[in-house]
Amino acid sequence: MNQQQGYCSIFNLDASETISYNNPLFPAYVRYGFLSCYPNYSGISHWHPDLEFILITKGKMTYNVNGELVALSEKNGIMVNSRQLHYGFSPEHEECEFICVLLSPELLQGNQWFYRNYVERLTDNTAFPYLYLSRDGWQATILDNINLLYDSFCKNCGDTPLNDIFYFETIESFCAVMKILCENLPRTQSVSKKESSDLLCLKNMISYIEGSFTERITLEDISLAGACCKSKCSLLFKKYLRDTPISYLTKYRLRKSLVPLSEPDSCITDIAYEYGFGGASYYCETFRKYYGKSPLKYKKEQLEK
Repeated sequence: MNQQQGYCSIFNLDASETISYNNPLFPAYVRYGFLSCYPNYSGISHWHPDLEFILITKGKMTYNVNGELVALSEKNGIMVNSRQLHYGFSPEHEECEFICVLLSPELLQGNQWFYRNYVERLTDNTAFPYLYLSRDGWQATILDNINLLYDSFCKNCGDTPLNDIFYFETIESFCAVMKILCENLPRTQSVSKKESSDLLCLKNMISYIEGSFTERITLEDISLAGACCKSKCSLLFKKYLRDTPISYLTKYRLRKSLVPLSEPDSCITDIAYEYGFGGASYYCETFRKYYGKSPLKYKKEQLEK
């Protein structure tokens, strides 16, 4: 995969994202990213069991973690905990360059006692959805480890498969980061059952949207997937995603339509019907509203690339 592309958006049955790891047999993902490679300078809200580390190398970005907005600037970053809803974006549609590292807890699962007492203590702590990483104190050491891991990836990758050194250095960096977190984070935290229940409800509704987006979907359909009323459905989307359920559905349909739209022989009318827009006119109107250009112009740009 081109390092300038966003990582692969394939989803599991629970709508958690399946990561296209650098090596499918080793659950670690390292790349250099450009926010302009994402449509509208924004990712789409998702979650995965992996811990996610972002280090901003140039520009700035805003990260949404469970509805809370975190401003990230150059040389700073963020760690997103396991299975938290998140995505990055630029409200001003400005370029941002960043290192992205995803590390699966599976990498540290060799000893079950150690895993339960020291790894899951962090990954299962829903009261700790993210950690802002500044260039001060112990947080700076985490950013240094992420930077070193990226350097190792670049040195060991090239045009050939990753060599043995990279895998050892990945485990070494992950252990160093977990050690720092265990030394500096509180051992016990609590989260309200209501908040946990609301997030589960929202994830169920997102799962429904992402599994049925090609069909006709109403607000009532979405709310039923979360076993809640339409009012609560709207409130949860606003609280955690700062969006409406129907707007989220529309953006997701548009995002999925970009893949076939980039194909040389694709037909806009066929795409519009296949991805739930009901007609080419509405699809083109909606596309222009969110992306500031027509589908034909986007297609031409992608083919030129």
